[in-house]
Amino acid sequence: MAKLVLDIIEEYPFLLFGISSTASDYRICWSLNKALTLSMKREKSVELFKKGSGVSEHCLYTYASELEQATYRFVENKAGGSLLLSEIPKADYFLMVDDSPAVDSNELLRKLRAIKIIRMAFPVNIESLKMKQNLLLTT
Repeated sequence: MAKLVLDIIEEYPFLLFGISSTASDYRICWSLNKALTLSMKREKSVELFKKGSGVSEHCLYTYASELEQATYRFVENKAGGSLLLSEIPKADYFLMVDDSPAVDSNELLRKLRAIKIIRMAFPVNIESLKMKQNLLLTT
């Protein structure tokens, strides 16, 4: 009997930025809204199931920009001792932005770094991540 093999090609059509800050998620989101002229709002938390440790809930904020034709997602990396992306433990939060010609990643990174409550902001290479499928939970 012949075997049927499915090749699934996962696409990650967005930019990813790691954010390190000791501030709470809603305070950083407020600062992001102000600095980037967005209106991100709280959504249902992302639930991550891990063997042995149960379920962790990671805060999620989203905003869809019609002008830039991009969706902004701000998600918590560290929640209750669990990490959404364990490969990047220095990031407390992630900002995901749909890859759009209207979004300048260098300008966005400059604006993130200018926010006073953000200690560090850095771009993340999605292709190098082993657990990148966890990012699809936020879409």
